[in-house]
Amino acid sequence: MNKRPHKWRDTAWKHAIVDGARDAIGYFMPDLASDMDTSKEVTGITGMELPRAGSDSDKGMLVSDVFLNVPVVGKEDWSVACLVEQQDEHDENFNIRMFDSWVRLRAQRQAGRTTGFAIYTGDAKNVNSYSESCYGFEASIKFRTFHVPSYNVEELREDKRPFARIMYASRLSLESGDDALLREKYAWELLNTTSKQEYDKRQKKFILEFADRVFWVKGSGISEELREAYKMQTISLEEYSKQLTREEGVMEGMEKGMEKGMEKGMEKGMEKGMEKGKFEVARSMLADNLPVEVIKKYTGLDKNSILSLN
Repeated sequence: MNKRPHKWRDTAWKHAIVDGARDAIGYFMPDLASDMDTSKEVTGITGMELPRAGSDSDKGMLVSDVFLNVPVVGKEDWSVACLVEQQDEHDENFNIRMFDSWVRLRAQRQAGRTTGFAIYTGDAKNVNSYSESCYGFEASIKFRTFHVPSYNVEELREDKRPFARIMYASRLSLESGDDALLREKYAWELLNTTSKQEYDKRQKKFILEFADRVFWVKGSGISEELREAYKMQTISLEEYSKQLTREEGVMEGMEKGMEKGMEKGMEKGMEKGMEKGKFEVARSMLADNLPVEVIKKYTGLDKNSILSLN
């Protein structure tokens, strides 16, 4: 069993923020979302690392913070830099690290507006501000911190917004801890309830990928049935497209095969019908005592075939 569950939960949050950046801004920072230019993509900031699928973070190593470039309406080539920090364990220095990350981002940007927010699941106090003083130099910062344990489970369950589902999964994962039975129970709950909602393919994929990671579905004590269920639901959009193409190709091939089969069947049927008709005509002509040579001329049958009708 993984002895440091906060690592897989931290990784889950970082991937969810990156893959669902627009939804994350809409959920956590609605004021910024109202100014966001939806015709442009929310992207990572050049020079600041972003987590990658299959990165070393999945192996228990540190995961970088997320730095987003949020395009703003009415400002050509202008955007708001947004720092997103997630902390899944008790850390008294969390607010200091948040301050340091913001300073680093502000220095990298050099110009433009810079903001940020934090998602916290630990139990340290004073994790939404920081200040320091040194011989007359005063510095302070205050930032939005979303404390997951304080959210009501029932309210999160009823909220259908994509990131409400992320918060719901994160909240349940704190309750499950390292208990494999609870992890499996809550993972099934997320899978079944999310599959019934009218999310688009991308939203459903990143919600269930988050659940997959935050409940550590690939870990020990989890049934093979659950693993397979998540594997099918979190198939990549690229693979999903390829799968559809393959299925469409098979269907097209079947349709063409059926068409050709029907055409061949009709041709053979017509040929048999025409052949039968020739014999019927020949039989009638013989009954009228017409010469064999005349019957050959009008039916196309050979002499032996005609004589066999007597």
